[in-house]
Amino acid sequence: MLRTTAVLVMLTLAISAGAQTTRVEAIAQEQEKKAAQLGAEGPSEAERIIRRVLISPLLAGGDGLYPWFGSVFGGSGMAIGAGFLKRLPNAASANVMAGVSLNNSILMEGKFSAPELWHGMLRVDGLARWTDARGVSFYGLGPGSAKAARERYDYQPTEFGGDATLTPQRWLSLSGGYSWLDIDTQRDFPGLTGDLAPGIGEALQYNVTRGTVGIDWRTSPGYSTRGGFYRATVVKHAEKNGLPFSFRSQEYEVVQLLPLVREQFVLAFRGLATTTHPEPGHDVPVMLGPFLGSGSTLRGFRNRRFTDRHRLLLSGEYRWRPSRYLDMAVFVDAGKVAPETRQLTLKELETAWGLGARFHGPGFTALRMEVAKGREGLGIIFAGSQVF
Repeated sequence: MLRTTAVLVMLTLAISAGAQTTRVEAIAQEQEKKAAQLGAEGPSEAERIIRRVLISPLLAGGDGLYPWFGSVFGGSGMAIGAGFLKRLPNAASANVMAGVSLNNSILMEGKFSAPELWHGMLRVDGLARWTDARGVSFYGLGPGSAKAARERYDYQPTEFGGDATLTPQRWLSLSGGYSWLDIDTQRDFPGLTGDLAPGIGEALQYNVTRGTVGIDWRTSPGYSTRGGFYRATVVKHAEKNGLPFSFRSQEYEVVQLLPLVREQFVLAFRGLATTTHPEPGHDVPVMLGPFLGSGSTLRGFRNRRFTDRHRLLLSGEYRWRPSRYLDMAVFVDAGKVAPETRQLTLKELETAWGLGARFHGPGFTALRMEVAKGREGLGIIFAGSQVF
């Protein structure tokens, strides 16, 4: 009797184990079938396309000939061209390019960069640039200038210069530079006189000296989701031909990025203030003075919409990341220009707001597209860099 009972128990356990194995195999087969239908977990097709674009040779900056897209001068429209990049020993490089814009403005530029001198703490840059900017807008001086008062002039600067930047700490930079600057301007309309637009129609030559102190603890200047950037710059324009257009300028900038929820959301803030001070009996040429209105200063207004001796700009953005290579942003800009520094208050600011999309890599922004709304209408912005 005991032997019969033991045999029955063993048979029951064997049948139960076989049924359990069958159920496990059925579940595994069902999971494999679902996985085959859904596909392996990974980036979407859109993300794969964006990644292929971001790591392309055009954006990676390889040696040799490359196509160029950008802007010749603010307000001249989209431009295309070609360049040649040569990598040199010790991370140095030489780059030459030329481009033409939709309104026939032309840019020719050569750059040299040696970023890893003196144990990586010293960077030296050289620049040669010639620009022929057609139809540059001028609406008059002051915050009350009218949109209908727009005049245009052609602007042809030639510049040769160099800068040296010392980085004693990763977050601290001290730079100084010099440029020889030659400026030629031509009026498009007889009404654009020197009294209303200082410097227009004059042949100006400058010795330009500059110095900057910067503190930057962002992960990268081209794209970051945390950190801050603080800068103070002083520039002196000394006119060489004895014309009354010598002046000094100071510019102060603060950028702060506050990450939220593991950097999936970011609150971004920027403050920018520029002041200019002419020598006694001198004036500031309008083409070199501070302005508001562009894809990076008071979006929603036309390029160089407001011009005067001093300016103030405040910007705020709420950014979020729907994809690995795509950021979206809602932004607000507010700013003003003024003839005197004491008038740079928070009263009577011009404002604009909008929505933007930014395609980026880990440390750079490849394309920025924005729609901005100001009191004078809508503005559409395409740029190849982060706004701040």
